[in-house]
Amino acid sequence: MEGSIKGYQIVDYVLNAKEGQQMNVSMATQNTSAYFNILAPGENEAAMFIGSVNGNQYEGQLSASGDYKVRVYMMRAAARRDEVADYRLEMNITPGN
Repeated sequence: MEGSIKGYQIVDYVLNAKEGQQMNVSMATQNTSAYFNILAPGENEAAMFIGSVNGNQYEGQLSASGDYKVRVYMMRAAARRDEVADYRLEMNITPGN
């Protein structure tokens, strides 16, 4: 997926997955203030993965079935400056081990 965000805009991508499957997400962007978080099924606020802390690469086995949200966003300081971030997001779900 390719997209662009500006300022405080966020974009959510929803991936349906089953418990035990493997999720891989990576994001490429020129803006060093743009990241993604991953929210577990049923969660709207607390992220299970925080890109600004862990970087723009996630790989892990899923602990629950349902809709996972991959949320693209910009850090507050950059959002306040109304910066723009073009990005490319790769998301894969594969069978577990």
